[in-house]
Amino acid sequence: MKLKNKIKATEKSRAGRRVWVLLFTAFLTLHSSLFISCTDFFESDLNGVADIDGRKVQQERDAFYLMNGILQLMQQAGDSYVIAGELRGDLVSQTENSTQELRDIEFFQADSTNSYLNERQLYAIVNNCNYFISALDKEYMGAKADTLTAEAKCIRAWAYLNLALDYGEVSYYTEPILSSDKSQLSIANYQLEQLLDVLISDLLPYVPADGVAEQLPFTTGQYSSINSYATQYLLIPVRWMLGELYMWKENFYEAAHMYYQLMCDRKLTVPVSYCNRWRNNLCEDVSIRNWVNQFSTLNTANQVCVIPFSDEFVDGMTALPNLFYDDYQLCASSVCRNVFENQQYTINLTAVPVSGDLRGRGVNSDYGSYVLLAADDDSEELTEAYITKYNKMNASSSNYVCLTRSAQVYLRYAEAINRLGLHRMALATLKYGLNANTLVNTNYIGKDTINSFPFTDFGQVNSTIASTFAGNGPLHSRGSGDADMNASFTIDTSTGIDSLTAVENLIMDEYVLECAFEGNRFHDLMRISQYRRSTDYLAKTVAAKLAQVKDSPRSYDEWVNYLRENKNWYLPSSR
Repeated sequence: MKLKNKIKATEKSRAGRRVWVLLFTAFLTLHSSLFISCTDFFESDLNGVADIDGRKVQQERDAFYLMNGILQLMQQAGDSYVIAGELRGDLVSQTENSTQELRDIEFFQADSTNSYLNERQLYAIVNNCNYFISALDKEYMGAKADTLTAEAKCIRAWAYLNLALDYGEVSYYTEPILSSDKSQLSIANYQLEQLLDVLISDLLPYVPADGVAEQLPFTTGQYSSINSYATQYLLIPVRWMLGELYMWKENFYEAAHMYYQLMCDRKLTVPVSYCNRWRNNLCEDVSIRNWVNQFSTLNTANQVCVIPFSDEFVDGMTALPNLFYDDYQLCASSVCRNVFENQQYTINLTAVPVSGDLRGRGVNSDYGSYVLLAADDDSEELTEAYITKYNKMNASSSNYVCLTRSAQVYLRYAEAINRLGLHRMALATLKYGLNANTLVNTNYIGKDTINSFPFTDFGQVNSTIASTFAGNGPLHSRGSGDADMNASFTIDTSTGIDSLTAVENLIMDEYVLECAFEGNRFHDLMRISQYRRSTDYLAKTVAAKLAQVKDSPRSYDEWVNYLRENKNWYLPSSR
Protein backbone atom coordinates (compact mmCIF):
# COMPACT_ATOMS: atom_id res chain seq x y z
CA MET A 1 0.00 0.00 0.00
CA LYS A 2 1.31 3.43 -0.89
CA LEU A 3 2.25 5.73 1.97
CA LYS A 4 -0.43 8.28 1.10
CA ASN A 5 -3.05 5.54 1.30
CA LYS A 6 -1.71 4.44 4.68
CA ILE A 7 -1.91 7.98 5.98
CA LYS A 8 -5.45 8.27 4.71
CA ALA A 9 -6.32 5.05 6.48
CA THR A 10 -5.08 6.42 9.78
CA GLU A 11 -7.66 9.21 9.58
CA LYS A 12 -10.51 6.72 9.83
CA SER A 13 -11.96 5.60 13.10
CA ARG A 14 -11.21 1.93 13.76
CA ALA A 15 -12.51 -0.55 16.26
CA GLY A 16 -10.06 -2.21 18.56
CA ARG A 17 -7.57 0.61 19.04
CA ARG A 18 -4.22 -0.75 20.05
CA VAL A 19 -3.16 -0.66 23.70
CA TRP A 20 -0.37 1.83 23.02
CA VAL A 21 -2.72 4.45 21.64
CA LEU A 22 -5.47 3.83 24.20
CA LEU A 23 -3.23 4.26 27.21
CA PHE A 24 -1.33 7.26 25.98
CA THR A 25 -4.38 9.09 24.62
CA ALA A 26 -6.27 8.49 27.85
CA PHE A 27 -3.46 9.97 29.86
CA LEU A 28 -3.20 13.05 27.66
CA THR A 29 -6.94 13.55 28.10
CA LEU A 30 -6.54 13.59 31.86
CA HIS A 31 -3.47 15.81 31.74
CA SER A 32 -4.10 18.32 28.97
CA SER A 33 -1.24 20.67 29.84
CA LEU A 34 1.75 19.76 27.67
CA PHE A 35 5.15 21.33 27.43
CA ILE A 36 5.44 23.19 24.16
CA SER A 37 8.67 23.16 22.16
CA CYS A 38 10.52 26.45 22.15
CA THR A 39 12.37 27.88 19.20
CA ASP A 40 15.82 27.29 20.62
CA PHE A 41 17.17 23.89 19.59
CA PHE A 42 18.04 22.83 23.12
CA GLU A 43 15.07 24.32 24.85
CA SER A 44 12.00 22.52 26.09
CA ASP A 45 11.37 19.73 23.59
CA LEU A 46 9.01 17.48 25.53
CA ASN A 47 6.72 16.52 22.65
CA GLY A 48 4.88 13.32 23.43
CA VAL A 49 5.42 13.43 27.18
CA ALA A 50 2.58 14.46 29.46
CA ASP A 51 3.14 17.17 32.04
CA ILE A 52 2.41 15.83 35.51
CA ASP A 53 1.94 19.30 36.94
CA GLY A 54 5.12 19.26 38.96
CA ARG A 55 4.15 16.11 40.84
CA LYS A 56 6.72 13.43 41.52
CA VAL A 57 6.06 10.04 39.88
CA GLN A 58 5.23 7.51 42.59
CA GLN A 59 3.07 5.03 40.68
CA GLU A 60 4.05 2.53 38.02
CA ARG A 61 1.10 3.73 35.95
CA ASP A 62 2.42 7.28 35.65
CA ALA A 63 5.93 6.02 34.88
CA PHE A 64 4.50 3.76 32.19
CA TYR A 65 2.71 6.64 30.48
CA LEU A 66 5.83 8.77 30.55
CA MET A 67 7.91 5.92 29.12
CA ASN A 68 5.35 5.52 26.34
CA GLY A 69 6.03 9.13 25.38
CA ILE A 70 9.76 8.41 25.14
CA LEU A 71 9.08 5.35 23.00
CA GLN A 72 6.93 7.46 20.70
CA LEU A 73 9.88 9.78 20.19
CA MET A 74 12.04 6.80 19.33
CA GLN A 75 9.46 5.96 16.67
CA GLN A 76 10.02 9.38 15.15
CA ALA A 77 13.77 8.71 14.97
CA GLY A 78 13.44 5.14 13.66
CA ASP A 79 13.25 5.73 9.91
CA SER A 80 16.06 8.27 9.94
CA TYR A 81 18.23 5.89 11.97
CA VAL A 82 17.93 3.30 9.20
CA ILE A 83 18.14 5.66 6.22
CA ALA A 84 21.19 7.62 7.38
CA GLY A 85 22.84 4.47 8.73
CA GLU A 86 22.49 2.54 5.48
CA LEU A 87 22.43 5.07 2.65
CA ARG A 88 25.84 6.47 3.61
CA GLY A 89 27.26 2.95 3.72
CA ASP A 90 27.92 0.47 0.94
CA LEU A 91 24.78 -1.69 1.00
CA VAL A 92 21.95 0.70 0.04
CA SER A 93 21.75 3.06 -2.92
CA GLN A 94 19.37 5.47 -4.59
CA THR A 95 17.16 4.62 -7.57
CA GLU A 96 15.71 6.69 -10.36
CA ASN A 97 12.70 7.28 -8.08
CA SER A 98 14.72 8.71 -5.19
CA THR A 99 13.99 12.19 -3.90
CA GLN A 100 16.71 14.82 -3.88
CA GLU A 101 16.95 14.56 -0.10
CA LEU A 102 17.84 10.87 -0.34
CA ARG A 103 20.37 11.56 -3.09
CA ASP A 104 21.94 14.26 -0.95
CA ILE A 105 22.40 11.87 1.96
CA GLU A 106 24.05 9.23 -0.22
CA PHE A 107 26.37 11.79 -1.85
CA PHE A 108 27.25 13.35 1.53
CA GLN A 109 25.66 16.62 0.41
CA ALA A 110 22.74 16.85 2.85
CA ASP A 111 22.17 20.13 4.66
CA SER A 112 20.62 20.62 8.09
CA THR A 113 17.13 21.09 6.63
CA ASN A 114 17.04 17.53 5.24
CA SER A 115 13.86 15.96 6.60
CA TYR A 116 15.51 12.53 6.98
CA LEU A 117 18.00 13.76 9.58
CA ASN A 118 17.08 13.05 13.18
CA GLU A 119 19.25 15.34 15.30
CA ARG A 120 16.29 17.18 16.78
CA GLN A 121 14.43 13.95 17.53
CA LEU A 122 17.48 12.51 19.31
CA TYR A 123 17.82 15.58 21.50
CA ALA A 124 14.09 15.38 22.22
CA ILE A 125 14.66 11.82 23.44
CA VAL A 126 17.50 13.07 25.65
CA ASN A 127 15.38 15.83 27.15
CA ASN A 128 12.42 13.54 27.78
CA CYS A 129 14.68 10.99 29.46
CA ASN A 130 16.07 13.77 31.64
CA TYR A 131 12.54 14.76 32.56
CA PHE A 132 11.56 11.15 33.30
CA ILE A 133 14.53 10.66 35.61
CA SER A 134 13.94 13.93 37.45
CA ALA A 135 10.24 13.22 37.92
CA LEU A 136 10.72 9.88 39.71
CA ASP A 137 10.18 9.92 43.45
CA LYS A 138 13.21 7.78 44.17
CA GLU A 139 12.75 7.79 47.94
CA TYR A 140 9.13 6.66 47.69
CA MET A 141 9.62 4.06 44.91
CA GLY A 142 12.85 2.55 46.21
CA ALA A 143 14.41 -0.19 44.06
CA LYS A 144 11.74 0.21 41.41
CA ALA A 145 12.96 3.75 40.79
CA ASP A 146 16.46 2.38 40.10
CA THR A 147 15.06 0.02 37.46
CA LEU A 148 13.15 2.85 35.81
CA THR A 149 16.13 5.20 35.98
CA ALA A 150 18.41 2.59 34.44
CA GLU A 151 16.12 2.22 31.42
CA ALA A 152 15.81 5.97 30.87
CA LYS A 153 19.59 6.28 31.08
CA CYS A 154 20.02 3.46 28.57
CA ILE A 155 17.72 5.15 26.07
CA ARG A 156 19.45 8.48 26.70
CA ALA A 157 22.85 6.83 26.16
CA TRP A 158 21.61 5.34 22.88
CA ALA A 159 20.49 8.78 21.70
CA TYR A 160 23.73 10.44 22.76
CA LEU A 161 25.88 7.75 21.13
CA ASN A 162 24.05 8.14 17.84
CA LEU A 163 24.37 11.92 18.03
CA ALA A 164 28.14 11.63 18.51
CA LEU A 165 28.58 9.08 15.73
CA ASP A 166 26.43 10.97 13.22
CA TYR A 167 27.16 14.60 14.07
CA GLY A 168 30.67 14.45 15.51
CA GLU A 169 29.91 16.29 18.74
CA VAL A 170 27.10 16.41 21.28
CA SER A 171 25.80 18.95 23.75
CA TYR A 172 25.56 16.87 26.91
CA TYR A 173 23.17 17.74 29.70
CA THR A 174 21.26 15.72 32.26
CA GLU A 175 18.68 18.17 33.60
CA PRO A 176 15.38 18.61 31.75
CA ILE A 177 14.86 21.87 29.90
CA LEU A 178 11.38 22.94 30.88
CA SER A 179 11.36 26.56 29.70
CA SER A 180 13.30 29.06 27.64
CA ASP A 181 15.46 29.91 30.66
CA LYS A 182 18.66 27.89 30.40
CA SER A 183 20.74 30.04 32.73
CA GLN A 184 21.05 27.31 35.37
CA LEU A 185 21.61 24.51 32.88
CA SER A 186 25.01 22.84 32.65
CA ILE A 187 25.82 21.88 29.04
CA ALA A 188 29.14 20.28 28.05
CA ASN A 189 30.27 19.76 24.46
CA TYR A 190 31.73 16.29 24.01
CA GLN A 191 33.23 14.39 21.13
CA LEU A 192 32.96 10.61 21.07
CA GLU A 193 35.96 9.71 23.22
CA GLN A 194 34.94 12.05 26.05
CA LEU A 195 31.29 11.05 25.79
CA LEU A 196 32.02 7.33 26.10
CA ASP A 197 33.63 7.74 29.53
CA VAL A 198 30.68 9.78 30.76
CA LEU A 199 28.05 7.35 29.48
CA ILE A 200 29.86 4.27 30.76
CA SER A 201 30.23 5.79 34.23
CA ASP A 202 26.56 6.71 34.19
CA LEU A 203 25.41 3.15 33.46
CA LEU A 204 27.87 1.05 35.46
CA PRO A 205 25.95 1.35 38.75
CA TYR A 206 22.98 -0.40 37.14
CA VAL A 207 24.78 -3.49 35.81
CA PRO A 208 23.62 -6.66 37.58
CA ALA A 209 26.23 -8.97 39.04
CA ASP A 210 27.38 -11.76 36.75
CA GLY A 211 24.77 -14.47 36.51
CA VAL A 212 22.01 -12.22 37.81
CA ALA A 213 19.15 -11.40 35.47
CA GLU A 214 18.52 -7.76 34.67
CA GLN A 215 15.18 -6.52 35.98
CA LEU A 216 13.65 -4.44 33.22
CA PRO A 217 10.62 -2.32 34.14
CA PHE A 218 7.11 -3.25 33.03
CA THR A 219 7.85 -6.96 32.53
CA THR A 220 4.90 -8.22 34.56
CA GLY A 221 1.33 -7.22 35.17
CA GLN A 222 -0.93 -4.97 33.15
CA TYR A 223 1.94 -3.01 31.59
CA SER A 224 3.89 -6.00 30.31
CA SER A 225 2.63 -5.55 26.75
CA ILE A 226 2.09 -2.65 24.39
CA ASN A 227 0.29 -3.11 21.09
CA SER A 228 0.62 -6.89 21.57
CA TYR A 229 4.39 -6.51 21.92
CA ALA A 230 5.96 -7.77 25.14
CA THR A 231 7.23 -4.53 26.67
CA GLN A 232 10.65 -6.06 27.36
CA TYR A 233 11.40 -6.04 23.64
CA LEU A 234 10.88 -2.27 23.49
CA LEU A 235 13.43 -1.52 26.23
CA ILE A 236 17.23 -1.38 26.02
CA PRO A 237 19.14 -3.75 28.33
CA VAL A 238 21.98 -2.14 30.29
CA ARG A 239 24.41 -4.86 29.28
CA TRP A 240 23.79 -4.33 25.56
CA MET A 241 24.17 -0.57 25.83
CA LEU A 242 27.40 -0.93 27.78
CA GLY A 243 28.64 -3.52 25.29
CA GLU A 244 28.16 -1.01 22.49
CA LEU A 245 29.92 1.74 24.43
CA TYR A 246 32.84 -0.54 25.30
CA MET A 247 33.23 -1.54 21.64
CA TRP A 248 33.69 2.11 20.66
CA LYS A 249 35.99 2.55 23.67
CA GLU A 250 37.97 -0.45 22.33
CA ASN A 251 37.71 -2.14 25.70
CA PHE A 252 37.07 -5.49 24.07
CA TYR A 253 37.35 -7.47 27.30
CA GLU A 254 34.49 -5.62 28.96
CA ALA A 255 32.48 -5.57 25.72
CA ALA A 256 32.71 -9.36 25.35
CA HIS A 257 31.86 -9.68 29.04
CA MET A 258 28.69 -7.61 28.64
CA TYR A 259 27.51 -9.41 25.50
CA TYR A 260 28.15 -12.81 27.08
CA GLN A 261 26.21 -11.95 30.23
CA LEU A 262 23.38 -10.67 28.03
CA MET A 263 23.36 -13.99 26.16
CA CYS A 264 23.16 -15.89 29.44
CA ASP A 265 20.54 -13.59 30.92
CA ARG A 266 18.19 -13.57 27.94
CA LYS A 267 19.17 -17.08 26.77
CA LEU A 268 19.99 -15.70 23.34
CA THR A 269 20.74 -18.22 20.62
CA VAL A 270 21.33 -18.27 16.88
CA PRO A 271 19.61 -21.50 15.81
CA VAL A 272 20.36 -22.77 12.34
CA SER A 273 16.65 -23.59 11.99
CA TYR A 274 16.35 -20.00 10.70
CA CYS A 275 17.94 -20.85 7.38
CA ASN A 276 17.31 -21.05 3.64
CA ARG A 277 18.59 -24.17 1.86
CA TRP A 278 18.72 -25.65 -1.61
CA ARG A 279 16.66 -28.78 -2.10
CA ASN A 280 19.62 -30.73 -3.51
CA ASN A 281 23.17 -30.25 -4.73
CA LEU A 282 21.91 -29.43 -8.24
CA CYS A 283 20.41 -26.24 -6.83
CA GLU A 284 17.09 -26.95 -8.51
CA ASP A 285 14.94 -25.28 -5.89
CA VAL A 286 15.05 -23.66 -2.50
CA SER A 287 12.95 -25.99 -0.41
CA ILE A 288 13.68 -24.54 3.05
CA ARG A 289 12.80 -20.86 3.36
CA ASN A 290 12.78 -20.27 7.09
CA TRP A 291 15.15 -17.31 7.46
CA VAL A 292 12.45 -14.66 7.12
CA ASN A 293 10.23 -16.42 9.65
CA GLN A 294 12.28 -15.07 12.53
CA PHE A 295 11.04 -11.54 11.83
CA SER A 296 7.32 -12.25 12.18
CA THR A 297 7.43 -12.66 15.96
CA LEU A 298 9.54 -11.27 18.78
CA ASN A 299 11.45 -14.01 20.57
CA THR A 300 14.81 -14.61 22.20
CA ALA A 301 16.06 -16.57 19.22
CA ASN A 302 16.10 -13.29 17.34
CA GLN A 303 15.16 -9.90 18.79
CA VAL A 304 16.51 -8.11 21.85
CA CYS A 305 15.23 -4.56 21.37
CA VAL A 306 13.06 -3.02 18.63
CA ILE A 307 11.40 0.27 17.77
CA PRO A 308 7.79 -0.67 16.97
CA PHE A 309 5.44 1.37 14.82
CA SER A 310 1.67 1.71 14.91
CA ASP A 311 -0.39 2.66 11.86
CA GLU A 312 -3.11 4.03 14.15
CA PHE A 313 -1.53 7.49 14.06
CA VAL A 314 0.59 9.14 11.37
CA ASP A 315 3.56 10.02 13.56
CA GLY A 316 3.90 6.40 14.61
CA MET A 317 4.19 5.03 11.08
CA THR A 318 7.24 3.96 9.14
CA ALA A 319 7.92 4.74 5.49
CA LEU A 320 10.63 2.08 5.16
CA PRO A 321 8.59 -0.66 3.41
CA ASN A 322 7.47 1.94 0.89
CA LEU A 323 10.90 3.47 0.34
CA PHE A 324 12.53 0.08 -0.09
CA TYR A 325 9.80 -1.67 -2.05
CA ASP A 326 6.48 -0.04 -3.04
CA ASP A 327 7.93 3.30 -4.13
CA TYR A 328 11.39 1.81 -4.82
CA GLN A 329 13.37 4.86 -3.78
CA LEU A 330 16.13 2.83 -2.11
CA CYS A 331 17.65 -0.42 -3.34
CA ALA A 332 20.28 -3.02 -2.52
CA SER A 333 23.52 -1.79 -4.10
CA SER A 334 25.55 -3.87 -6.52
CA VAL A 335 28.32 -3.98 -3.90
CA CYS A 336 25.86 -5.48 -1.44
CA ARG A 337 24.64 -8.03 -3.94
CA ASN A 338 28.21 -9.05 -4.73
CA VAL A 339 28.84 -9.89 -1.07
CA PHE A 340 25.87 -12.24 -1.09
CA GLU A 341 26.54 -13.72 -4.51
CA ASN A 342 30.25 -14.35 -3.90
CA GLN A 343 29.63 -16.75 -1.00
CA GLN A 344 30.41 -20.40 -1.60
CA TYR A 345 27.38 -22.59 -0.88
CA THR A 346 28.23 -26.09 0.37
CA ILE A 347 26.12 -29.22 0.83
CA ASN A 348 28.01 -31.64 3.07
CA LEU A 349 31.54 -31.54 1.64
CA THR A 350 30.40 -30.59 -1.83
CA ALA A 351 30.59 -27.07 -3.18
CA VAL A 352 27.48 -26.65 -5.30
CA PRO A 353 27.55 -25.13 -8.79
CA VAL A 354 25.58 -22.03 -7.74
CA SER A 355 27.32 -19.56 -5.43
CA GLY A 356 25.62 -17.15 -3.09
CA ASP A 357 24.06 -16.84 0.34
CA LEU A 358 20.34 -17.54 0.31
CA ARG A 359 19.61 -14.84 2.90
CA GLY A 360 20.15 -12.41 0.05
CA ARG A 361 18.78 -12.68 -3.45
CA GLY A 362 15.31 -14.12 -3.58
CA VAL A 363 15.26 -14.27 -7.42
CA ASN A 364 11.53 -13.66 -8.04
CA SER A 365 10.41 -14.53 -4.54
CA ASP A 366 11.00 -12.72 -1.26
CA TYR A 367 12.46 -15.39 0.99
CA GLY A 368 15.67 -13.38 1.33
CA SER A 369 16.61 -9.79 2.11
CA TYR A 370 16.02 -8.51 -1.41
CA VAL A 371 14.44 -9.64 -4.64
CA LEU A 372 15.63 -8.98 -8.18
CA LEU A 373 13.06 -7.76 -10.69
CA ALA A 374 13.32 -6.88 -14.35
CA ALA A 375 14.02 -3.21 -15.08
CA ASP A 376 10.97 -3.04 -17.33
CA ASP A 377 8.32 -5.31 -18.79
CA ASP A 378 10.33 -5.96 -21.93
CA SER A 379 13.52 -6.98 -20.14
CA GLU A 380 14.25 -10.47 -18.89
CA GLU A 381 17.42 -9.38 -17.13
CA LEU A 382 16.94 -9.17 -13.36
CA THR A 383 18.52 -5.83 -12.58
CA GLU A 384 16.55 -3.99 -9.91
CA ALA A 385 17.14 -5.07 -6.32
CA TYR A 386 14.02 -4.41 -4.26
CA ILE A 387 14.66 -4.74 -0.52
CA THR A 388 11.95 -6.91 1.03
CA LYS A 389 13.37 -7.24 4.54
CA TYR A 390 11.16 -4.52 6.01
CA ASN A 391 8.07 -6.15 4.55
CA LYS A 392 8.95 -9.10 6.80
CA MET A 393 9.91 -7.13 9.92
CA ASN A 394 6.31 -7.06 11.03
CA ALA A 395 5.08 -8.51 14.31
CA SER A 396 1.64 -8.15 15.88
CA SER A 397 0.48 -6.51 12.63
CA SER A 398 2.96 -3.65 13.07
CA ASN A 399 6.29 -2.92 11.42
CA TYR A 400 9.37 -2.39 13.52
CA VAL A 401 13.02 -1.35 13.31
CA CYS A 402 15.43 -3.67 15.09
CA LEU A 403 18.00 -1.94 17.29
CA THR A 404 19.64 -5.23 18.13
CA ARG A 405 18.86 -8.90 17.83
CA SER A 406 20.50 -12.12 18.82
CA ALA A 407 22.56 -12.56 15.65
CA GLN A 408 24.00 -9.07 15.97
CA VAL A 409 24.90 -9.69 19.63
CA TYR A 410 26.81 -12.83 18.63
CA LEU A 411 28.57 -10.97 15.83
CA ARG A 412 29.55 -8.18 18.23
CA TYR A 413 30.82 -10.83 20.64
CA ALA A 414 32.85 -12.45 17.84
CA GLU A 415 34.20 -9.04 16.87
CA ALA A 416 35.33 -8.40 20.45
CA ILE A 417 36.95 -11.80 21.16
CA ASN A 418 38.71 -11.69 17.81
CA ARG A 419 40.32 -8.42 18.92
CA LEU A 420 41.33 -10.23 22.14
CA GLY A 421 43.24 -12.83 20.11
CA LEU A 422 40.61 -15.59 20.08
CA HIS A 423 40.53 -15.76 16.30
CA ARG A 424 39.46 -19.39 15.95
CA MET A 425 36.69 -19.04 18.51
CA ALA A 426 35.48 -15.92 16.69
CA LEU A 427 35.41 -17.90 13.44
CA ALA A 428 33.60 -20.72 15.24
CA THR A 429 30.69 -18.34 15.87
CA LEU A 430 30.15 -18.33 12.10
CA LYS A 431 31.38 -21.80 11.11
CA TYR A 432 30.40 -24.18 13.92
CA GLY A 433 28.18 -22.45 16.46
CA LEU A 434 29.08 -21.60 20.05
CA ASN A 435 27.99 -24.59 22.12
CA ALA A 436 29.64 -27.12 24.40
CA ASN A 437 30.46 -29.55 21.58
CA THR A 438 32.23 -26.88 19.57
CA LEU A 439 34.22 -25.54 22.50
CA VAL A 440 35.66 -28.94 23.47
CA ASN A 441 36.66 -29.79 19.90
CA THR A 442 40.34 -28.86 19.51
CA ASN A 443 40.01 -29.19 15.74
CA TYR A 444 37.64 -26.22 15.86
CA ILE A 445 39.16 -24.08 18.59
CA GLY A 446 42.76 -25.26 18.57
CA LYS A 447 45.01 -23.90 21.27
CA ASP A 448 43.10 -20.69 21.91
CA THR A 449 43.35 -20.04 25.62
CA ILE A 450 39.61 -19.69 26.02
CA ASN A 451 39.53 -20.86 29.62
CA SER A 452 41.51 -17.83 30.73
CA PHE A 453 38.48 -15.62 30.05
CA PRO A 454 35.32 -15.61 32.17
CA PHE A 455 33.05 -15.17 29.16
CA THR A 456 33.95 -18.14 26.96
CA ASP A 457 31.98 -20.89 28.70
CA PHE A 458 29.11 -22.13 26.53
CA GLY A 459 28.55 -25.26 28.58
CA GLN A 460 31.88 -27.00 28.13
CA VAL A 461 32.96 -25.96 31.65
CA ASN A 462 29.71 -25.44 33.53
CA SER A 463 27.39 -28.16 32.30
CA THR A 464 24.35 -26.47 33.87
CA ILE A 465 24.35 -23.86 31.10
CA ALA A 466 25.02 -26.30 28.26
CA SER A 467 21.33 -26.56 27.44
CA THR A 468 21.06 -22.77 27.08
CA PHE A 469 23.46 -22.77 24.15
CA ALA A 470 22.83 -26.25 22.76
CA GLY A 471 20.68 -24.76 19.99
CA ASN A 472 23.45 -22.51 18.69
CA GLY A 473 24.34 -23.36 15.12
CA PRO A 474 26.77 -21.95 12.56
CA LEU A 475 25.55 -18.45 11.76
CA HIS A 476 26.95 -18.69 8.24
CA SER A 477 24.90 -21.82 7.60
CA ARG A 478 21.70 -19.79 7.66
CA GLY A 479 22.26 -18.97 4.02
CA SER A 480 25.35 -20.82 2.77
CA GLY A 481 24.64 -24.45 3.54
CA ASP A 482 26.96 -26.60 5.62
CA ALA A 483 29.47 -23.97 6.67
CA ASP A 484 31.15 -26.39 9.08
CA MET A 485 32.14 -28.59 6.13
CA ASN A 486 33.19 -25.77 3.82
CA ALA A 487 36.98 -26.02 3.50
CA SER A 488 37.17 -22.61 1.82
CA PHE A 489 35.43 -20.83 4.71
CA THR A 490 38.45 -20.50 6.94
CA ILE A 491 41.12 -18.12 8.17
CA ASP A 492 42.93 -17.25 4.95
CA THR A 493 46.14 -15.28 5.37
CA SER A 494 47.55 -16.11 1.93
CA THR A 495 47.12 -12.52 0.75
CA GLY A 496 49.42 -11.25 3.46
CA ILE A 497 46.87 -10.18 6.05
CA ASP A 498 47.08 -11.46 9.62
CA SER A 499 44.58 -13.77 11.30
CA LEU A 500 42.88 -10.93 13.15
CA THR A 501 42.15 -9.06 9.93
CA ALA A 502 41.15 -12.21 8.05
CA VAL A 503 38.55 -13.14 10.66
CA GLU A 504 37.38 -9.55 11.05
CA ASN A 505 36.74 -9.40 7.30
CA LEU A 506 34.61 -12.53 7.55
CA ILE A 507 32.68 -11.02 10.45
CA MET A 508 32.06 -7.83 8.48
CA ASP A 509 30.73 -9.89 5.57
CA GLU A 510 28.50 -11.80 7.97
CA TYR A 511 27.07 -8.49 9.20
CA VAL A 512 26.03 -7.95 5.58
CA LEU A 513 24.55 -11.42 5.11
CA GLU A 514 22.62 -11.42 8.37
CA CYS A 515 22.01 -7.78 9.31
CA ALA A 516 21.92 -5.85 6.02
CA PHE A 517 19.58 -2.82 5.81
CA GLU A 518 18.90 -2.71 9.57
CA GLY A 519 20.56 0.69 10.11
CA ASN A 520 24.00 -0.25 11.44
CA ARG A 521 26.24 -0.42 8.41
CA PHE A 522 27.85 3.03 8.34
CA HIS A 523 28.63 2.87 12.05
CA ASP A 524 30.10 -0.63 11.59
CA LEU A 525 32.42 0.71 8.89
CA MET A 526 33.37 3.63 11.13
CA ARG A 527 34.18 1.32 14.01
CA ILE A 528 36.43 -1.00 12.01
CA SER A 529 38.23 1.99 10.49
CA GLN A 530 38.82 3.24 14.03
CA TYR A 531 40.25 -0.12 15.11
CA ARG A 532 42.59 -0.21 12.14
CA ARG A 533 43.70 3.39 12.63
CA SER A 534 42.98 4.07 9.00
CA THR A 535 40.09 5.83 7.34
CA ASP A 536 40.88 3.89 4.18
CA TYR A 537 38.69 0.96 5.21
CA LEU A 538 35.51 3.03 5.19
CA ALA A 539 36.66 5.28 2.36
CA LYS A 540 37.42 2.48 -0.10
CA THR A 541 34.38 0.42 0.88
CA VAL A 542 31.90 3.26 0.38
CA ALA A 543 33.73 4.68 -2.67
CA ALA A 544 33.33 1.35 -4.44
CA LYS A 545 29.56 1.81 -4.24
CA LEU A 546 29.37 5.53 -4.91
CA ALA A 547 31.53 5.40 -8.03
CA GLN A 548 28.91 3.15 -9.66
CA VAL A 549 25.91 5.37 -8.86
CA LYS A 550 24.43 7.25 -11.78
CA ASP A 551 25.38 10.95 -11.80
CA SER A 552 27.87 10.43 -9.00
CA PRO A 553 29.67 13.74 -8.44
CA ARG A 554 33.05 12.03 -7.93
CA SER A 555 35.09 9.21 -9.40
CA TYR A 556 36.25 6.28 -7.27
CA ASP A 557 39.62 7.89 -6.53
CA GLU A 558 37.99 11.21 -5.76
CA TRP A 559 35.55 9.54 -3.38
CA VAL A 560 38.38 7.73 -1.62
CA ASN A 561 40.26 10.99 -1.13
CA TYR A 562 37.12 12.75 0.09
CA LEU A 563 36.16 10.04 2.58
CA ARG A 564 39.69 9.68 3.92
CA GLU A 565 38.89 12.87 5.82
CA ASN A 566 36.65 11.63 8.60
CA LYS A 567 35.26 15.12 9.08
CA ASN A 568 33.33 14.43 5.87
CA TRP A 569 31.56 11.44 7.43
CA TYR A 570 29.33 13.51 9.68
CA LEU A 571 25.85 14.79 9.02
CA PRO A 572 25.26 18.55 9.16
CA SER A 573 24.20 19.80 12.57
CA SER A 574 21.61 22.50 13.06
CA ARG A 575 22.89 23.39 16.53
